[in-house]
Amino acid sequence: MTAENYVLATLAGFVVGWIANAMSKSRFSFPINLFVGIFGAVLLNFFVQTANMLDDRFMSILLVSLVGSTVLLALFHLTRLTEKH
Repeated sequence: MTAENYVLATLAGFVVGWIANAMSKSRFSFPINLFVGIFGAVLLNFFVQTANMLDDRFMSILLVSLVGSTVLLALFHLTRLTEKH
């Protein structure tokens, strides 16, 4: 993965984390949502690029970043929700 791909994944994770923070009515703070979103985007991109499943094109990196950050944020909020009950 090139530096440009990491920057794109970070920006996509940042946007998804920001949207998740705006949509969620939980006690989680803005930096936590951003960190989880960015981490999910970069992590899934790393695994996909390591496995050579997709090419290094803009749209494929962006799509994988959005999916990774959305899934990790959803899992994070679901686990926190079940902890409270």
